[in-house]
Amino acid sequence: MGEMFIRLAYGVMIVGMILCFVFSRNHEKDLRKAADEFAIAFVKLSNHISPFPPKEELLTETLPDGRIRALPAEQQPEAIQAILKRANSGKSVRLFKKLRDASDLVTERASINRTHKAQFKEPIESLLLLTHTFLVGCENLSTIDTPEKKQAFESFLQEQPQHRMVLLKRITGELSDEYRKLNKVYAEEMERMEAEEQESRRKGKGKNKKNAEKEKPAAEKQPAREQKEQPAAPAAAVQPEPAAQPVQAPAEQPAPEPAAAAQAEPVDEESLRDKWRGWGCC
Repeated sequence: MGEMFIRLAYGVMIVGMILCFVFSRNHEKDLRKAADEFAIAFVKLSNHISPFPPKEELLTETLPDGRIRALPAEQQPEAIQAILKRANSGKSVRLFKKLRDASDLVTERASINRTHKAQFKEPIESLLLLTHTFLVGCENLSTIDTPEKKQAFESFLQEQPQHRMVLLKRITGELSDEYRKLNKVYAEEMERMEAEEQESRRKGKGKNKKNAEKEKPAAEKQPAREQKEQPAAPAAAVQPEPAAQPVQAPAEQPAPEPAAAAQAEPVDEESLRDKWRGWGCC
């Protein structure tokens, strides 16, 4: 009777593991579908505002206090003026709304799962904040008043391959063809980046293997013949016992610094959404 209960318990445990695995796979698939919606909206918005990365950048001047000031729109290069105009169009507003809604869906589906938050929610929220900073700057150039905001503005225009690679790793396989068509302008650069990442991973694996070989004990690397030739210690030889040494109490370890203790405990950072204003991010 007891053996039957044990078998039943094992069976329930195996079924539970299978269900957990299936649930986890389905949950990640739902997350990737939400990421699909974000990726398409992000790429379409970028393609509409700046079909090609501009050769000119936003013109600014540095103020005495270290802050910056963007020059008025009429003093900006023609390419930047055209970008400002398209960024403030109704199509951009509609696409950004889809972007925000998709980010909300990712956040909802990631829930409190730390892995899913790190893999999906955080990078997607970062891209949404970057896009929001850019669009607010296009609406009112006076908001681009720090080097960090200017960097975000330029990043949206000049670093699209990097941003699109972030999304490529999070979308479903079903979206790959459509996503590839939307990335024709940056296809060559993205393929180069992907090849470099694969090469870096390959070298990393080779380096780890070499390190593991170096850490092997010397006896394992010594040929077996040499080990056999080593003379064995006489069985009758008795080594004198070493004189007893006084036992010293272990020295007290200094208390950890408050900063180190803070690093040991992960602290939940404030949501990026607290920094959003305007453009439907109330």
